[in-house]
Amino acid sequence: MSDEMLRQLAAKAGIAPQWTDQAGDVRDVAPDSLRAILAALGLPADGDSALRNSLSMLESGVNATATSRFTTARIGQPVSLPMSAAGGTRVEITLESGAQRVVTSADGYDGALTLPAFDEPGYHVVRTADGDFTVATAPGRCITFADLNAGSPGWGLAAQIYSLRSRDDGGIGNFAGVAELGRKAAARGADALAISPVHALYGAEPGHFSPYSPSTRLFFNPLHADPNAALPEAMLQAVITKAGLAERMAALSALPQVDWLAATPLRQTLLRGLFAALRDPAAAAEPAHAEFERALADASPLLKAHAVFEALHAAQLRDDPNAWSWRNWQAPYRDPDSPEVAAFAVGHADEVAYQIFLQWLTGRSYGEAQRACHEAGMKVGLIADLAIGMDGSGSHAWSRQHEVLGGLSVGAPPDYYSAEGQSWGLTTFSPRGLAASGFAPFIETLRASLRYVGGIRIDHVMGMSRLWLVPEGASALDGAYVTFPSETLFRLIALESWRHKAIVIGEDLGTLPDGFRDYLRGQGVAGLRVLRFEKTDDGYIPPEHWDPAAAALTTTHDLIPTAGWWAGADLEPSDDGTDPEGARAWDRGLLWGSFQNAGLVEGERPAPSDPAPVVDAAIRYIARTPCTLKLLSIEDALAIETQPNVPGTTTEKPNWRHRLDGEAGALLDDDAVRHRLAHLGPPR
Repeated sequence: MSDEMLRQLAAKAGIAPQWTDQAGDVRDVAPDSLRAILAALGLPADGDSALRNSLSMLESGVNATATSRFTTARIGQPVSLPMSAAGGTRVEITLESGAQRVVTSADGYDGALTLPAFDEPGYHVVRTADGDFTVATAPGRCITFADLNAGSPGWGLAAQIYSLRSRDDGGIGNFAGVAELGRKAAARGADALAISPVHALYGAEPGHFSPYSPSTRLFFNPLHADPNAALPEAMLQAVITKAGLAERMAALSALPQVDWLAATPLRQTLLRGLFAALRDPAAAAEPAHAEFERALADASPLLKAHAVFEALHAAQLRDDPNAWSWRNWQAPYRDPDSPEVAAFAVGHADEVAYQIFLQWLTGRSYGEAQRACHEAGMKVGLIADLAIGMDGSGSHAWSRQHEVLGGLSVGAPPDYYSAEGQSWGLTTFSPRGLAASGFAPFIETLRASLRYVGGIRIDHVMGMSRLWLVPEGASALDGAYVTFPSETLFRLIALESWRHKAIVIGEDLGTLPDGFRDYLRGQGVAGLRVLRFEKTDDGYIPPEHWDPAAAALTTTHDLIPTAGWWAGADLEPSDDGTDPEGARAWDRGLLWGSFQNAGLVEGERPAPSDPAPVVDAAIRYIARTPCTLKLLSIEDALAIETQPNVPGTTTEKPNWRHRLDGEAGALLDDDAVRHRLAHLGPPR
């Protein structure tokens, strides 16, 4: 087999056969890795004949746009469709608004049907003799915070949902705490509250609780549902009393960390009790009863498939604890369209209805929390977090197998922070599959995340352009960059941003292609500028030189909060004989000196045991930047040291478990906290 032909096929398929490491050295991707990635893309290359056939298929230029009858455009730009029509042809168009237009085509390249530019965004349908064609027409860029706030700057908080305490939360924070914190933050002048991902995990496996490893991004984690958002308080209390849950719920609520293994089944007992109470004939007069029954009757095929997966996954695990992945299930159950799966759904109709109830209740909770933020005065309200991929063992990968890249894991190449690279155990959409399906899976995912919010944070936003993909069982070093149709994806992001009137933030930290941040800026996607990373050898970048279009942060959920960093709470003994404390002392001097140069502090820097003045100065530092939006982690608002997540660790650190002290609605009442937040803007 010709390695040269293999590399040629890889390049044509969007797989980079080489990559540059952190030292600037160019490395070749191993042939086995190229073959594995090509196979996942539907391009077999395991022999000379297969390789030639795949190469011939790519070179034949099969037009996915023509096949899917879907394309994207920008307002103000002519639209060319892959069908023949002479210039002067009259074409009927139905705009998303319902308006009808008849336009005259222009002479196009190679005789293609070329339409005049659309002047309004939307999913517009072009009617032709050969059938309908959808043109997703995007605005020039996404909605920005400056658009929503008439160009004036503003700020928001960022918090992990599970960390927020509220009444009857049973040890896991939910949307009641989100609403309470949102109201109080709005009163302090905040316009946004960014929250941790709310994607669905696995109801049958409480140990799988990382919010960035979802079963599907199309639905929600019901552990965060707030029953009072949709159900009568009396019903909630009656269920708690009848099931004898109060004492255990109170004990779990009092813990300093979430005990997922204990709190999850207790929460599920409560939710099952509420489902039974709502469907009891005695509750027939309750408005929520009729509302849920309508939701059950109107459940989409996507929702029904997820509900069946959850019920089936639980049943399979009961029979075989090793049946974690659907790929290990009995053969008939691996196919979501099999007669056996249909029979299972009929035989477990009540369990499927319960899963739909969970999504209805969580959606209502989400919407009520956003309403609370808006009514309290926030311009944006909640900002959702969209994970970069989904677990290949989960609901989406089972129900929509043709849409995902089986056998590959999303990750990152080696860098100075991880010499061996990273493989995150997540799958993602196939770029070829997206094009063939008219990008429906991507649009569905965007809409699911934007349904109840005023903004979205896209994790690892570089994934819209390229992703490091690692073959199953291989080292992260054996991955390769795979190109994604970035212009199409960003057009769809801009269109959905416009349709939902929602801002878009892109997590653009780490190694990026040259010019990528400029590209984001042109798309209206706000990148992240984190104080600890805005640094040169001589000090920190002066606040006035920060990018106005980016969001300014003091820290992120993957970094030690400012107080902990100053105190050295994250430092551990080094294996190579270096002195971590000595390096940190030098960095403290650089940071304090930068605060002094900005005119924010005077005198000697505080001792490591006195981080409060540093936290205050850090907040004033980002407040001085021209960044239109500042996002402050709740940990820095409270000047605490606890880090939500330590990348590269699992059980070694209590990731995704810490709980904040005090009720969510009272966290911002302390005078010191009020003083810190006042640096970002006046209260309402």
